[in-house]
Order: sequence, then structure tokens, then C-alpha cells
Amino acid sequence: MDMSINHRLAEFLRQKQIKQEELRLKLGLNSRQQVNNWLHCISPIPAKHLLHIFCLYPELNANWVIHQIGTPLIDQKTLRQINRNEYGFCEDCLEKEKELLLLQRLITEQTEAINQHNREIGKLEEQNNRLKKMLKQAGIKIER
Repeated sequence: MDMSINHRLAEFLRQKQIKQEELRLKLGLNSRQQVNNWLHCISPIPAKHLLHIFCLYPELNANWVIHQIGTPLIDQKTLRQINRNEYGFCEDCLEKEKELLLLQRLITEQTEAINQHNREIGKLEEQNNRLKKMLKQAGIKIER
């Protein structure tokens, strides 16, 4: 059975239980009739809107919609593989990359804080040594 692009989109929306109004709002369309006309094959779906639909619903298999190849939905494993190929990282890797960046930032902040504390300790030790020297010169003994 050869379904048109419009029919296949309507089938996907039915499977995902996405209402026409929801799609209209996500696409930013003013006319309620426009999506209805697409889904009832009264008018073709403009390419810019079809591309936007693929962006809105990454699980929608574009090959199935356009060429009727494969299944309507892309399984999560395949979707992760597509993301890995497109962005160089799978979703899990992107999250781990964010965690690594956060940890690196925290380490840098901690290192800067430690260095600041060490500078302050050095200044206090210098003051302490000067005071000891002044007290010794004045002949005052320090008891511990």
C-alpha cells in the first residue's frame, strides 16, 4: 500500500497521539485549517514545515515519511547512533562531557583558592617572623 507523505505523517501523529492543534502550535502556524488540509491530502506539506516536523520529532523516520522505507519510528539505539554521527557524541557522552567540564571548572576554582590561601599563609609567616625579630631585638622572650 503506497501512502503519500501526508498519509504517513497522519499515521505518525496517530501513533504518537499528537493532535493537529499541538502540531500547529509547535510549527507556529496561524491557520487551524492548514494542518487539517495536509492530513486529509487537500494540500501538500511545504518542505520547510516538513523539515521543522523532523526537527520537532527526531524519532520520526524521514526515510519512511518521504520514501516509505523502514518503519515510522526510529528506535532509541538508532537515534543515539544518528546523534553520535551528527554531533560526534552520543547523548550519554554529551552528559559525561558536561560533567567533566564542570569538574574541571571546580578543580580550577579549588586550585585558585588553595593558591590564594598559600599566599595569605606566606604573608602571615613573614609578619610572624618580623614580630619575633622585633621582640628579640627588644629583649622580650616569647613563651609558648
